[in-house]
Amino acid sequence: MSDSEERCTYPGGIDAVLEEMEARRAPLDFAPGEALPPRDVDLAPLRAARVPPPAEDPERRAGLASPNRRKYLALREELAGRSELACLHGLLVAHLRKRAQPPQTAPLFVRLWAEEGAHLLEELNLRWQVSALTTFGTHGATETQRMVGESLSTLFAMMKLYETERRYSGFDPERSFRLRGRSRAPLPLEMDAYSLDAGGLDVNLLGRLWRMAEGDAVIRPLAHGMLDRLMHDPRTVFRRLRSMRVRKARRAARAARAAG
Repeated sequence: MSDSEERCTYPGGIDAVLEEMEARRAPLDFAPGEALPPRDVDLAPLRAARVPPPAEDPERRAGLASPNRRKYLALREELAGRSELACLHGLLVAHLRKRAQPPQTAPLFVRLWAEEGAHLLEELNLRWQVSALTTFGTHGATETQRMVGESLSTLFAMMKLYETERRYSGFDPERSFRLRGRSRAPLPLEMDAYSLDAGGLDVNLLGRLWRMAEGDAVIRPLAHGMLDRLMHDPRTVFRRLRSMRVRKARRAARAARAAG
């Protein structure tokens, strides 16, 4: 093993990362007689119907159900009481995460959001909305849909990583760190630290994403809704940094009054 491989966070380097990623993308195979709905399926009955409580499935219990059917039944358990349209959306997303799927899958996913976006926003929780944005990043019908989806997917993925690590600090997500006692160690990749006094990285990031989503009527409600929720959530790094900035400004103002 080379020195660079030994120093890499992931043993085996990028080849190992790609191999693990691809292993998670095996297609959801269908059993004979199973299929996704056609691209032009009537959505109105699916919007009106509710997913009933799950019933026991002998094939699933015996381990004989196809990967597609296992995912379908798992979704119906999770989404019981929601609309059949929400369940179809979940199944489309599940297939689109894989390296291959029926040709109508992506067009039908985009059609759901184009024609039934308001309904999906009511039916889907935030986790599913993030999954939808991630799916747009790979399978959107326009460049804007793909750019917005991929950008927001990357943002939320990084938030999940660093917020998970933060839990081990013992600090609740609403609590910002102290201003005194910060580490002077350099940031990775020779990055400059964010300036609490005048840094604009946060507003530039959120503002660009907002403006980018304005250019596509299909993804705009989903993306703007998620960004708005993000800006109002008190448990994010954005809120914590704003709180620290306010505290630092107040401290500086008190010092200035005392000196004057």
